[in-house]
Amino acid sequence: MKYFIVLLCLCASVFGQQPEPKQYTYKVKDKTVTVAFPVFIEGSDKKVTKDVFHGYQLYNSYCYRCHGTDVTESALAPDLKRFVAALPQKEFISIASKGREDQGMPAWDGFLSGEELQQIYQYVKVRSLELVPGGRPASEYD
Repeated sequence: MKYFIVLLCLCASVFGQQPEPKQYTYKVKDKTVTVAFPVFIEGSDKKVTKDVFHGYQLYNSYCYRCHGTDVTESALAPDLKRFVAALPQKEFISIASKGREDQGMPAWDGFLSGEELQQIYQYVKVRSLELVPGGRPASEYD
């Protein structure tokens, strides 16, 4: 069975089909939300993963000045909580990478890596879904 799964994945990649990414489901308030990345470390429902925590650190170093502390609304730039609800991750990263010069958004490509932009996206996404409250999220560093 194990070899069949490996062969199936290999064939899918050869023929241009990618296996479905793993989905993670969480309960928040009275609703269930699903994301394509883990939010909490295994065995915890409070401590975020290294990627989400690093996204928090990066956001609060570079993004909060325009987009608001803790991904809250700001008069200077779009509300990122609404923004990520409407756009897929790939488009968010593309905009953050290339910037929007006509709107005052700097291009972060070359300064932040693709992985770092993905981590920022993950933090913004979990804040938009209210999986993580404002402030410094609990992490395995605590």
